[in-house]
Formats: sequence, structure tokens, C-alpha cells
Amino acid sequence: MSLKIVRAFLVAGLTGCGVGELPEDAPNAEPVGSTEGEVIVGSLNWYNVTELSPTSTQRARSKAVGYLSIPAKGARCTAWLIANDKIVTNNHCIGSSAEAAGARASFNYEEGVASTSRIWYDCPTLVRTWTNEDMSVLACKPLNGYYPGQVYGKLTVASSNAANSSSVYIIHQNCETTVDSSCVPTKKYSLGTVLNTNHGAVTLTYNADTLGGSSGAPVLAGTGAANAHLVIGLHRGGGGDNYSPTAYNVGTEATALKARLAEIGL
Repeated sequence: MSLKIVRAFLVAGLTGCGVGELPEDAPNAEPVGSTEGEVIVGSLNWYNVTELSPTSTQRARSKAVGYLSIPAKGARCTAWLIANDKIVTNNHCIGSSAEAAGARASFNYEEGVASTSRIWYDCPTLVRTWTNEDMSVLACKPLNGYYPGQVYGKLTVASSNAANSSSVYIIHQNCETTVDSSCVPTKKYSLGTVLNTNHGAVTLTYNADTLGGSSGAPVLAGTGAANAHLVIGLHRGGGGDNYSPTAYNVGTEATALKARLAEIGL
């Protein structure tokens, strides 16, 4: 575990944003920018997904999650496959067709994979966005005749919301930027539990760790929980001071996601 530099992220209500960074293998890549809103709760409790058993369900689910490069904003977020050719992220990551221009996603942006070996899919088309749910869906183009979902699989959204104290995990693209702002945001696996399933009209809170750039990540029900390994939330932000045990992260609940996806036939 690396030495932690405690920084307070002052949050007025609920905020969240992507990180100002283009992929390190992109021309004129920008450095990580400062962000607010997404927090490490207490001590850091995340791992590289490559540490998971290769035969585990968690590892299988992780393959459908990727690094989302947003060159129109000079930023990055996390996204996940909901169909062979469609990914989900946050509205505050991409909220317009102009912001979607040039967007691309890599699903093998993982520890041990060289930048020259990362595979990128163009995802420049905004299908629909919803501000209340902080949710956007993008369409991706095929690569070598295959859509990304045909290669990496897809996630399924639960039909019911999570219960308080139930286990969750988040798959997201990040690294401990509070210690090293130039670190490589490989795919991570964060463990936690639901704190309040009724945080808001469409939101829940949990104590699984995130940081800026985790925006758009799927929150999945843990092993043994109802709806195990299904998406029970779309991570969107957080509240409280970074590294504080009373901090929390926030996501849009499953039923709200399900209703919006149904509007576009998913």
C-alpha cells in the first residue's frame, strides 16, 4: 500500500467529474487535472482487476468496462457495455453530440498491457442523454468486423434496487492520483457496501472507493447479494472529505437506469 497524502475535497452537495487526461498513447496527451466529488472512503480498498481469479465472475464482468477518452473535453471517464455496440457513461462526462465527437473506448486498458497493445473502439455517436439520472449512452463502431460487446461481453442492469448493507463492487479506470497525478489509470476493482438505498429519488450511496475519472463506472451487486453481479448503480459522484471514514460515493439506482434504457430499446 502506498503512502497516502490526505487531501480534502470540499464538496458542496453532490458533485462529480471526469479527469482532465487523454490516453498516454494519444498525441498531445494532457496531464491529470484536479477534480472534486469522487472519494476514497477511509483507507484505499481497490485492486487491479488482473489480481482477480481469471475464472471468477467478477473478472468476467470487468472485461465489459473500459477507459473512455473524451478528446472534445480533454478528459477521461469510465464506460461499460450494455449492448454489442453501445456503452453507458455519465451525462457530466458526455452530455452532447459535440462532446461525443472523437470519443473512443479501450476495454483492455489494464495493468501489464502496454500502451501499444491497447485496443481502441471509436464511440463518437451520442444516442441519448439524461441529466436527472446523469446518464448517457454512446454508440460504438466495429473494429475488424466486430463490435466491442461481441469481444468483451455486456453487463445487465438489475430489475430491482439494492438493499442497505448489501455488498457491492465497482469496476473503474483509475489510480491513486492523490499520490501521483501522472499515474496510469488501469482498470480497478473496488469493494464496498450500500450505505443508503434511498439517498435521493433516483440515487443510492455506498462506501466503495473511487476518484475523479471513475465517473460512469458500473456498481455491481456482490456475491451473495440479491441481483449478484448485475448492475445496481451508475457511479456519478460523491460527498465528504477524501480519505474520511464518513465520506461516501453516489450512483443512480438500477430501476431508474432500467427505465431510461427501455426508452431506447435496451
